Amino acid sequence: MKDMRVRFVAEIGLAVALSVVLNAVFTMLIPFRMPFGGTFSLSMLPIVLLALVRGPYIGIATGVLVGFTDLIFNPFVISLPQMLLDYPIAYGLVGLAGFFALRPEKEGMKPSLTKMMTFAAIGAVVGAFARLLAHVLSGVIFFAQYAPETQNAWVYSVIYNSTFMGPNMIALAACAAIAFPVVRGVLVSSQQTT
Repeated sequence: MKDMRVRFVAEIGLAVALSVVLNAVFTMLIPFRMPFGGTFSLSMLPIVLLALVRGPYIGIATGVLVGFTDLIFNPFVISLPQMLLDYPIAYGLVGLAGFFALRPEKEGMKPSLTKMMTFAAIGAVVGAFARLLAHVLSGVIFFAQYAPETQNAWVYSVIYNSTFMGPNMIALAACAAIAFPVVRGVLVSSQQTT
């Protein structure tokens, strides 16, 4: 049991580090940043992959830690509640992808490649959509004063946040579907050999 805890901590640490690296790489490659925060990055990918292999609780914990690291490297803070909603809560919600984790030991068989890729893509979309909802809520509560007078705050927040989260969601779903079978194979087989 102690070995599993150490393993989970190491996997979470690796996922957080990979998220930071992916965010830094995409920031250098695509320097575009929305005026009130938000950019294109695959920093959610390690959260989703770990959540799909280890389940939602590990995924949520990983997401919360990624949120805090993103806060350190890319802060855009106007208040404590906004900070919590846009960083640890939003990224923590990405871990909900873990509810789409396949449990072959419970099914009694190995899932097909198509099934793994499909569940990974669906989990990625659910996790990214949950993060989008957190950002939309933050936009309505904390950034509504920036909406044009002719536009509803909800509509403004959905449009603003979908501008960067939409491409993130599509790229995340594609990358998760491709990477999940490999990552799952590596983590599960290395766990069985220890």
